[in-house]
Amino acid sequence: MAHAFRRRADGSLACRLDSEEKAIISQVAQETADLIRADLGIDRDPEVLRKAAASEDPLRRLEAEFAGQDAREPADSAVKRLFPAASEDETLAGEFRRFGQQELADGKLTDLTAVISLLDASGPGHGEVVLDDEQALSMLRALNDVRIVLADRLDLQRDGDFDTVRMLQQIGERVEEASSEDSDQVGSDIVIAVYELLSWLQESLLRALD
Repeated sequence: MAHAFRRRADGSLACRLDSEEKAIISQVAQETADLIRADLGIDRDPEVLRKAAASEDPLRRLEAEFAGQDAREPADSAVKRLFPAASEDETLAGEFRRFGQQELADGKLTDLTAVISLLDASGPGHGEVVLDDEQALSMLRALNDVRIVLADRLDLQRDGDFDTVRMLQQIGERVEEASSEDSDQVGSDIVIAVYELLSWLQESLLRALD
């Protein structure tokens, strides 16, 4: 069972998670990263592009400069939430995507990858996840992005909507006639449980930082 983040005497932040919790968080972080890559058509190595941008070779710099010009507009509803249009004007929105979407995506993917690495570093089984302040901010951003994706899958438009969804789920659990073979309901229950875990963990980390 998870234990909340706390500030340790050495200034680091730590919480305890069991193996299943770590596996779930790693999985949804990886799935979110895969969703971003697939929906935006990202197949370039961002490190390669960064090196090209800093190269003394003008052709390599030009390649890096134009790498984001074919920025794809999100098609998945969750990715649209992660990368909202910067303007109602389609032309302006396209320009913003062209010059800023790749950098924004790189940041999100870096945060998601960092969370997976931090969880892996905590070892198998029940153990402590230890963060410095910079890693904590990276985790907060990643958890928020994963929660946005899950909120989209639960059709939540506002944070307050989750209370309604949770209440309806609890009512449904009390209805004896509910079919145990309803895979959609089971799937929804899992997403709700993961959303609750991530929301609690994010709030715990925010409190520890404060």
